[in-house]
Amino acid sequence: MSGAVFEVPVACRWLAMKSPLAVPSTATHMVVAVNKTIGWKSHDHLACKVSRNPYSWEMTTRHQENIKCFLSPQHSPSSSPTQPNLSSPLLNLLADLSTPAHSAQCTSEAATSSDNHDHFQLDWDAIDHDQLYFPSVHDEQLTTMASSLAAWLADGEDSNFSDEDGSNSPGIQDEDFKPEPLQPGATRLPQRINAAPSSPTWFLWPDKQMCILDILRHLPRLSILGVDNIPSTRVLKDIDNSLQSQYRIPLVRYQGALGHIYYVNYLPSIIAQEMANPRVHPHIHHYPEDAGGQLNQPWQASRWLCEINPTITTPMIHKARQDFYVFELTKLMDGTMVVPECWYTKPAPQNSPPFDFEYWARAWRAHPVTSGHTCGYVIHAYDIVEVPVSNLLLSFPHILQTYRVSDQPDPCNIIGRARGHGVLPWTLTDPTVGNGWCACGHRGHRVLSYMIWLYCDDTSGNMSKKWNKHNSFLFTAAGLPHVMVHKESSIHFLATHAQMHGIWAWDIEAREMVLVILAVLVMLGDNPMQSELACHVGLQGKFFCRNCWVQGVGTDSRQPPQSTGKAVLTNLDDDTRSIETGSHATDSDGSLHQGVAHPSKGKGRWSETMQDLVDQVRRFLGANAPHTHRDTIGRLHSMFHEVASGKGKTWYTKMKTDSGIKDTYMDVFVERILKHVKGICAGTDRYTDTVSEITQGHPIEQFMSLVWRIKGLDPHQDTPVKVLHVILLGFVKYFWHDAISRLTDAQKAELQVWLALFNISGLDIPPLAGQTLVQYAGSLTGCDFHAISQAAPFVLYDLVPCECFEAFLALSSLVPLIWQPSIVNIEEHLIHVVLQAAIDHFLNCTAHWTPQWFNKPKFHILCHLPDHIRHFGPAILFAREGFKLYNAVIRDHSIHSNRQVPSRDIAHGMAQCHRICHLLSGGRFRARGPVTTELPYSDDECEWLVPGPSIKSLLSINTPSFRNVVVDYFGLSDVTLSHVAGSCVHDKTCPWPLEKTTAALQVPHALHHVERHLYQTCQSAVALNGEICRLGDFVLAQEPCAPSGTLPLIRCLHKILQICHSPAQQQNQASWLLLEIFQVTSLSDTYHLPCIQALSWVLLPATISFYALICCINVQHNCAGHRCTGSSAVFIYEECKKTMKTV
Repeated sequence: MSGAVFEVPVACRWLAMKSPLAVPSTATHMVVAVNKTIGWKSHDHLACKVSRNPYSWEMTTRHQENIKCFLSPQHSPSSSPTQPNLSSPLLNLLADLSTPAHSAQCTSEAATSSDNHDHFQLDWDAIDHDQLYFPSVHDEQLTTMASSLAAWLADGEDSNFSDEDGSNSPGIQDEDFKPEPLQPGATRLPQRINAAPSSPTWFLWPDKQMCILDILRHLPRLSILGVDNIPSTRVLKDIDNSLQSQYRIPLVRYQGALGHIYYVNYLPSIIAQEMANPRVHPHIHHYPEDAGGQLNQPWQASRWLCEINPTITTPMIHKARQDFYVFELTKLMDGTMVVPECWYTKPAPQNSPPFDFEYWARAWRAHPVTSGHTCGYVIHAYDIVEVPVSNLLLSFPHILQTYRVSDQPDPCNIIGRARGHGVLPWTLTDPTVGNGWCACGHRGHRVLSYMIWLYCDDTSGNMSKKWNKHNSFLFTAAGLPHVMVHKESSIHFLATHAQMHGIWAWDIEAREMVLVILAVLVMLGDNPMQSELACHVGLQGKFFCRNCWVQGVGTDSRQPPQSTGKAVLTNLDDDTRSIETGSHATDSDGSLHQGVAHPSKGKGRWSETMQDLVDQVRRFLGANAPHTHRDTIGRLHSMFHEVASGKGKTWYTKMKTDSGIKDTYMDVFVERILKHVKGICAGTDRYTDTVSEITQGHPIEQFMSLVWRIKGLDPHQDTPVKVLHVILLGFVKYFWHDAISRLTDAQKAELQVWLALFNISGLDIPPLAGQTLVQYAGSLTGCDFHAISQAAPFVLYDLVPCECFEAFLALSSLVPLIWQPSIVNIEEHLIHVVLQAAIDHFLNCTAHWTPQWFNKPKFHILCHLPDHIRHFGPAILFAREGFKLYNAVIRDHSIHSNRQVPSRDIAHGMAQCHRICHLLSGGRFRARGPVTTELPYSDDECEWLVPGPSIKSLLSINTPSFRNVVVDYFGLSDVTLSHVAGSCVHDKTCPWPLEKTTAALQVPHALHHVERHLYQTCQSAVALNGEICRLGDFVLAQEPCAPSGTLPLIRCLHKILQICHSPAQQQNQASWLLLEIFQVTSLSDTYHLPCIQALSWVLLPATISFYALICCINVQHNCAGHRCTGSSAVFIYEECKKTMKTV
């Protein structure tokens, strides 16, 4: 075969793949032998060798002759008159490479010899001609590359790529571009930091590997990773620093008034990113809701709806190109003038689309006054009307333009606000300007309120038991529904910021800039932290309650709060020892029910008579005056003034004891004053000068806790009961430890058996570890006590005294009511029927057991729970276990740092995690400068960029046998239920005919019309509420033909059938459910629970239009009624293996 030899610079092939800018002057050459007889596929058969010395090869005779031969005119194409002749063997080679497959096919066939035709025949009918004529992907890519390089060599331009091509812009997506598949093992080219992104789908990162590793490096909790072709650590750090400097949450350094240096994440940036996050902002509520007695969310509670300061709620609403603001005159459709106080929503009528709302205004009537020289409006604050937004006609600016035509008073002249018998001056706004937020928002932009749950807690920064205290402030949006508010991705660090200027943010839903007002709805934390935030002495003080003026044990209840008390009795709230004298006390101990209690051996404890205990119970359960914001500030003013006037440390300590108020922030400055004035006579000029040097003329408010400067917040009343610490780590812990302390060793062994045999179906808890719950009764967690609260009545009925058992029964019935996520009727639930009655019953049973339990303050704190539920929503909203779990994230960032600047390292790590979470969610962003904390502002949507589509695809990787660590650790799972109602799991058995199933035996004539089908049995099915119902579980089920409003009935699930090859099996849905019907027969005398008895069997359909299973319920065996004993043995499992040990 004949051939030709060409010289191809290797650098030219590299430039064709990258960017045709310039050819290096010196390049390594390749000697390429090209077979001219094999047609368009000649480039697949190249014999190449690289010469060792390209310069010596250029000087050879053969090389010179080849150059002269192929640069001769007969080998050159027609050249342009304005461009030199660039014909060369390279152009001919590129022309061959760029020849399409279908044009070269005939040439290849014609070159085939006749001899080969005799020995080889083709069956043309068996050949797919489309595949034959269509080039491979490799051929097509090589053709495109050769054409591009040939065009560049000939014309100096690239035919396919241009610097001005808009497709290279990261903000524009190519419709024909297919995202890079997320498959491991692909070869990765060397990457530089300043290189442009290889594809817009992975913007802001250069490529897939960079994106995945940068995300995984900033997981909230570290994990072991396995990724192919990873970049170097230096490259990852550089790309992280580059992204963090442009799209970060700024890290701000502060120096507190006490001299401490600390770092915080800039709060306005966090709020702005949440508003631009498509996974978060659509779920945030900015207006309260009047749900008509229903209470499911915090925006439906009275705190947000009625009681919060109107100046920090959402001040405006937009209607028909008009902006209506609160505290501005507004004209209604009927001509009435009103001043809106607040905006809220109501559910739309029943015939409206679901989740639709109507906006309303609570307004004051404005009466015009035109007597004498007075012409204006008087606002009647006592005359409140509720007006739908659809009735609003003119806003304040439009009234200014039309009031002269309508012959009305000047709307800028508001005489005052009438309340009661007098008229007070109007101070809420400047009547000539209008609402202040309107001026800040440049009328035309929306202004929204952003309510937050503020949380403070202390955690250790060490893995060891050595305590390394870190006080962390966290927050989450109060406008999120409770299914999202507990997610880890919804929890953020908090930084202090002024409320007067607002925060500009891009609204991802409205696609415009909005002004956000930050407001604190509630302050959360454990009892000691909430007391410290409320400037309260805590549970150990004389006035131990931060909400009211109740007095502790050993004090005279007739003493007012202002009077001086005597000795203060310590409330040992953390003491979980048995109330009885001795660890094996029984109800025969008469000291508990007689007139005098034995004195305790503990230091500082008083001897109590029965009358003292009765008085204590009355104080605990009676009505007490509440703490108020104004009263506490006045007392702090008085205490600081007394010290500055010459009172000593003893007097200051006595004032804190008598009032129950302790401001730890102010204590530092008081101690500083007392230290500097020591030895100086009070009342002298020298004393006054010394105090002035410390105060430097600042007002007293500057030396008080910063919490009193948060607008609209009352630290006393806006710190709700932490049910985790009061209920589970309080009452359940006390009672369980007391019960265990009463038992003998034989009884403890029997209790372990009962716990191991406890039926957990329907409770969504793991099997109970009896030995652990008994042996470590005083060192259990909240999850353990949650399970104990439900199991205790069924395992302790014959092991503890009757009074103790009754208290356990009352507590077990109270716990589910407190953790109820939805309240249908708030009045009935809190006062008349449900919760308040359960609390009263529990306290009565506890007092009947022994009044000594009321030495513990948590029994009084429980009395405030109904009011807190009314004010802030269901207790599950402010239970906030998610904040407690976030301590592990803080600890990880502290451990994996150099411990030199822990505040900065933790804040920096949190900012990186928040950036990754925001970009994964598809949030909008704009680049910022490297140093500035100024928020980006732009009304142009094109300037707000969005990450590439492949970034978001990382969240949708669902491999059955693998865990998506990105979704799990960042808490980015969808809100919807993970299980579809009706879906089932097969039991891995062969299909059965009807006559061999349990359904044919129990209900023989139910399936006669489909007897010849095969049935697949299943082991579980999903109920309507998302719970997994397994065979043998008790469920609530609804009959298909039951009238509307009929209560569901109790059933036991025995069989789940699926008709083979049916539409239900194709959708993995159940076809029929075999249920055993149970009915309520009586009430158990021991457990005070209804008893059920089997009645008959029923076979219910499980179609898409009707699904019978509503939810799972827990049913226990009536062991007390049948006198069951724990004589059976249960094997113990160790290391997931069954041992010969039994309990």
